[in-house]
This record gives sequence, C-alpha cells and structure tokens, in this order.
Amino acid sequence: MPQPASKSVDVLIIGAGHNGLATGAFLARNGVRVLVLEKNDYVGGMAGSREILTGCRNDVGATCLFPLAKEVVEFYDFEAMGVEYIPLPVFATNLTGMSARPLMFQSHTGRQLWSILRDFGPGAVLGFVRMMKFFQYPAKVMNRFTARQAPHSLEDILASAPDEARREQLKLAFTGSAMDVMDRFFPDKAKHMELRANLAFAAIQSTYKGPYTPGSAMCLVFTMAQEGSEGLMKRVKGGIGRMSEALARQVEQNGGEIRLKQAVARILVEDGAAVGVELKNGSVIRARLIVSNLDKVATFDRLLSGYALPPETRRQIDSITHKGAFVHICFKLNALPPFAPRFAQLNRIPYAHFGGAMVFEPEEMQKCFEECQAGRLPPRIPIAYQFPTLMDDSLAPKGFHIATAYGFFYPCDAPKEKKGEIRDEIAEMVIRQMDEYFPGFRAAIVSKAVFASDHFAAMHWATNGDFTHGVIHPEQMLGNRTLVRGTGHATPVERLFLCGASCHPGPGVTFLPGYNCGNEVLAALKTLASSPEAAAGTQPRALGDQYRAAAAS
Repeated sequence: MPQPASKSVDVLIIGAGHNGLATGAFLARNGVRVLVLEKNDYVGGMAGSREILTGCRNDVGATCLFPLAKEVVEFYDFEAMGVEYIPLPVFATNLTGMSARPLMFQSHTGRQLWSILRDFGPGAVLGFVRMMKFFQYPAKVMNRFTARQAPHSLEDILASAPDEARREQLKLAFTGSAMDVMDRFFPDKAKHMELRANLAFAAIQSTYKGPYTPGSAMCLVFTMAQEGSEGLMKRVKGGIGRMSEALARQVEQNGGEIRLKQAVARILVEDGAAVGVELKNGSVIRARLIVSNLDKVATFDRLLSGYALPPETRRQIDSITHKGAFVHICFKLNALPPFAPRFAQLNRIPYAHFGGAMVFEPEEMQKCFEECQAGRLPPRIPIAYQFPTLMDDSLAPKGFHIATAYGFFYPCDAPKEKKGEIRDEIAEMVIRQMDEYFPGFRAAIVSKAVFASDHFAAMHWATNGDFTHGVIHPEQMLGNRTLVRGTGHATPVERLFLCGASCHPGPGVTFLPGYNCGNEVLAALKTLASSPEAAAGTQPRALGDQYRAAAAS
C-alpha cells in the first residue's frame, strides 16, 4: 500500500549528481523550497568520490575538473566552501609506442610550444597554432562555456554563418572527421604521427566513432574549446566529489533538503503536468515542479514508462545514441613506478608522471572502433591513465598510491554472457600496457576495482552506461539536445524539466546544465506564482526571456 504523501515542496530534483546539486543550490539560494532525492548513499553521481579501495578516496567517473564559466565560478564560489584546486603544470604525458616521441601537454603556453618545436619542428608549431585558431570560431558558436545561453541547432548555426568560408569551416569542425582536421594542420603522417595520434584520441573519448568516422571532429572541437572558460583542467584536492559535496552543503545551508537512499519509481503526471514522484517504497512526494538529473531515455522510458509523448519528441528520444564503450579501473598501489628506461628523461620532469594517454596510430584506432562496433574486443586498446596521488597524497594511506585508467573500445554491444569475460580481458590488457610503460606497475598493485559501462548503468541509471548522457555526435548536440524549441531544459510534460548532461552544453564537469536549469526553473516558478491559471496548459517562454525574468528578481 502507498504511504501517505509527504509535505509538498516547490521543486523536487531526481538525482544528486553534480548538475542536480547545481540546480538545487541555485534555487535554494533564491528562496525556493528544494528537495533532492538520490538513490545512492553518496552525492555526486559520476562526479562523486568515495572509498572503493580500502583507505582510499576514489573517483569513479569524472577525475579532473574541466574549465568553468566565469559566471559559474562567481555564483557557486566553491573555494569559499572549502574546495581546493590543484593546478596541473603538466596535465597529460601521452605515449604512442616505445619507439615514438612522448608528447606533453602543459598549462604554460610558451613551454608547450617550445616542446612541440623541439620534438616535432617548426612546421608542427605552425600547425598547432593554426589549429587552435581554427577552433576559435566553432568554439564560440558552440557556447560550451557560456551561461544562460539558448542553444541553436546546427542547421541554424550553419545558416547564420557570415560567409561561405565560415560556413565551410563549421561544416568541417562539426560534421567532418577528426582526421580531416588533422590532414589540414598536420599532413605529414610520419613526421607528425604522435600529434595526429594523440589528437585523434581526444576526438573519440566521448563519442561512438573512430577518428576517421564523419562527425568525430565535433568531439575534438568540444575537447579543445576554451572560448568563455576560466583556466585549464585541474584536479580537486580530495577528489572531484568535493565539489558536489560543497554544493550539497549549499543546498542544506539555504533551507533545502537532500535525502539519500531514496529511489524514485515513477514521476506522477496529472492532466499533462508533472505533480510529484512515487518512491520505490510506495511513498508519494508532491511538488510544484519536477527536475530530472537523469538522461532523457532514463527519464521518459523508465520514470514515465507508458506516458504518450508527442510523436516528434518520441522520435528524438528513440534516436539518441547512448554507448558506454569503456572500462574504468581503480588501482591501489604500494609504490609509484617510474617511466620505462626508454622514457627516463620524463622521470626528471616535475609532474610528468601525473597522467596522460597510451595511444597508437589513428588508422589502428579506427580499426579498434570497427571491432568494437561489431561486438568484438580489439587486439589492443588506447588508454587514459592517472596517478592522482602524485598531486594529492590525501587520496591514499601513507605509503600508498592510487592510479586510475580508462580503457576504450570496450565492445558494449557484445552478448551479455560474454561481457564479464571481455571486461576481465580488458583489465589485463590495461595492466600489461601500464606495466610496459611503468615497469613494476603490476607488482605494485595491492587491489583493484573494474567498472564497465554496465556498472555505470546500474550505479547511476545512465542509459547503457553512457556518462555523456548522449554521446558527442553532431546530430545530438547544440540545439538538438533540447526537447522544446527556445528552451534549454523544459520538456513536453508541463512542469517537468531536465538538468543533466543530456542538456546543452553536454558532458564534462562544468555545472552549466545545472546552473542554466536553475535559472529556467526559477523563471517558471515566477510565472506560476504570478498567474497560476494562465500558466496552466501553456508552453514555457523562450529561454532568453526566462533567464532575464530570473535575473530581474
């Protein structure tokens, strides 16, 4: 039997991931009665940190902080809430085989250009500078780091390009392949091999494509974009989850409530409007507005199963590509192994050890994707790795270290009965490769935890384990991430909003989907308060109008 209904709140948020908490903190600070429900016993979701390996604090999902919009930094003021940032002078040391030159990505622009000049020559420096300039215009119209900006569709963006040259630039950046871009700026496959390989890898980490697949260039632009951001990638002392925990404190300090271990069974709809939720224990909680931090498929096919959506919305949701083609492994180590003798010079460079990637030629990575797409495990896989304790010794007991690795091109469409075996094979491939580049790695392993995309699906209700909430493909980015034209977060179900990475600008720990949703929901609440009768049965106002209304309070 259902339990008695709880006292109504203004806004109920499903999921205490970082965007759900960002929405909740924004609304609570604006005097809104907020309740956040989380099925797990910790906050942060795929941007959370918790003890997985004994005595350690592990990130399972996001591991580094992406650049943040200035407005987000100023509003949430994470540092005032005790969050400590750790700059990364060397944020990636990428390795492309034992006979290849290592490629370091550094925060200091001058040092970065000098290292490219020294190792790859003046042509490579010119290509790198030209490539970064090429990305500026697509990054600007993408608005990845712009707060309170209504997203436009790719078609509208192309149509509004000021001239044909800019239009062709956008077509290449958004619909071409990553290697189409590389061929323009690093055409020499032998001389520029390491640059081509590592930039190709940057283009496939949040997609379900190979570097030669059309559309993969968009993920490269998304990764390299800096337009409107504050700084570069950083670590957070104590793990990325410290930021989610700070947001949770903001919610509660401003009168909101967060309830853990509260799994929502369904969203309640009356007369076409969301009015509350029913929990798995049968209790009902009503609210004036409902916000889901889950992706679109999880929201509409899981929590609104059977609800008849408009045909166009139904087609849009059914067409979303959700693929978690990765395995994430956490390690506890009793030593920090050095680079292999071939790369001994890197042991003398401060922070070069922190992390990076182990990749190979783009042509082989394309073949890896095609094997993955066919449900088969490639013969070898590219890896992203980190040794976070090099920058933050608070993450492990004294005398120990932690490492983390992502192995890509996990065949997520393989038969279910084979997935466990494949996951274990990938874990062994990762360890073997780590041990090759860092001799002694295998011997230093005290314990490990292996997570495939199936685990992310179970832990966080991410469809197919897809941490991007819809991989970065041109047809499901920008304005195509919205469900109601002219808004960023409204849905065809009245009084139901989305706030997670399935919204513009998409994946990455930027807090923008949550912050933007908070602005939109606040404006919607004001519309309801001013004229509940007039608001009933109407579509939300244009996003820009809503944001301006919220800002005018």
